[in-house]
Amino acid sequence: MSIAIAGLTLLVVAGATLAGGTIPLRLDRHARVFLSFSAGTLVALALLELVPEGIENVGKGTHVPLLVVLGAFLATLLLDKLHVLHPHAHAMDAECPPEDHEHAPLAMHGALGLLLHSAVDGLALAAAVRQSPQTLVAVGLALSAHKFADGITTVSLVLTHHHRRAAAVRLLLGNAGLLLVGFAMGLAITLQRGQLGGLLLVMAGFFLYLGASDLIPAVMTPVCRKRDVFATACGMAAIGLISLLAQ
Repeated sequence: MSIAIAGLTLLVVAGATLAGGTIPLRLDRHARVFLSFSAGTLVALALLELVPEGIENVGKGTHVPLLVVLGAFLATLLLDKLHVLHPHAHAMDAECPPEDHEHAPLAMHGALGLLLHSAVDGLALAAAVRQSPQTLVAVGLALSAHKFADGITTVSLVLTHHHRRAAAVRLLLGNAGLLLVGFAMGLAITLQRGQLGGLLLVMAGFFLYLGASDLIPAVMTPVCRKRDVFATACGMAAIGLISLLAQ
């Protein structure tokens, strides 16, 4: 496997992450639309990618892996409602509140969860390196489209909950950086399939709760409801298309 091909593919995937994040950074007036899009991507990511990949890697049928997803969903629900993850309500106003928030909302935890998922993407890219140049290119193209949506989602989760642009930029750079870290780890060590599958299933439960129970209800207000629903559907369609092309 040519080091040049592997390095170029890695840079393209990381660049796609940064490119996706620049869109909501430049169009921050439309942050609500991007949050609706992100809600759709998180739910679709969990159902179309994380759950199937997790079940395949765990290899214990479907009931046990889905119990892991359910357990992660329930754990996130309990932490949220006990005000561990989401200490107070956040209005989705057009204008930012006059004071800074002292606690990170649940959406910020979602952005951090995407960083962890980015490291897993790096592991997947490293695994493709061990296969063949054709496999590496195919995985790289699929991940590039996927990471472009990840960049949009990461920045949208931060900006829409009234955090500073600097925080959004840091998390976006962290997303791309953890992709590189995951890639390096994947070349150095081989993660057991069961361990990787369990991690994917836990993230699926977390993303399902975040998207379906926190973000979608937050944006589905009477004002601009049709636009928000359309943006959410576009997010789901984008991940669905990526999943189909990756097969």
